[in-house]
Amino acid sequence: MAKRTQSSRDRFVEMAAKLFSRHGYAAVGLNRIIEKSGAPKGSLYHHFPDGKEQLAAEAVAWAAESFTDTLREEIDIAPSVAVAIRRTADRVAGWLEKSAFRDGSPLTIVAVETGAFNAALREACRQGYAQWAAILSAALLAEGRSEQRAEARAELILAAFEGAMILCRVQASGEPLRGIGRQLEEILQ
Repeated sequence: MAKRTQSSRDRFVEMAAKLFSRHGYAAVGLNRIIEKSGAPKGSLYHHFPDGKEQLAAEAVAWAAESFTDTLREEIDIAPSVAVAIRRTADRVAGWLEKSAFRDGSPLTIVAVETGAFNAALREACRQGYAQWAAILSAALLAEGRSEQRAEARAELILAAFEGAMILCRVQASGEPLRGIGRQLEEILQ
C-alpha cells in the first residue's frame, strides 16, 4: 500500500507548531517555516492568505488536537482519570527529555508571547485549552464528581501541566512533570 503524501498545507501547519514549540512565535518567520517544511513558498500564501497569524492559529489548533489524542488515549486505557493523568505526565516528560528540553507546548509559548495583544491567537489558545478541559471534565464527571468539581480539577490539571513543562525546560529535567503527575494522581484518587 502506498504511503499517503502529506499536503503542503498540513506540512506548513505541523512544521509551524514544531518550530513555535521549540523557538517561540516571535523567533520563527515564514521563510523558516517554508524552508523546514519543504513545501513550495507559493502554496503558503495560497493556504494562508492572512499570513503568519492565520498559520499560527491553525498550528495551535493542530497541536491542541495532537495532545487531545494523547489525553483521550490515556483516559481510555487507564483504570482511572488519576492514573491517566500520571501516565500522561510521564509520557510528556519523556517527549521533553527526547528533545533535550528544546520542545515545549506551542499553546503555552504562543499564549505567553501574543495573548495580551493578539485576539486571534489568544482565541486559538483558549480553544485548545478548552478542548483539553472538556475532555478532562467529562472523564471526571464519568467518575462521579460534580460538574463544578470536575471543571475545577480540569483547570488545576491544565495549569499544573503547563507550569511543570516550563519548569522541565528550565531545569533540563523531566522530574517536575513526573512529580506533578504523581501529586495530581494523589489529589484525584
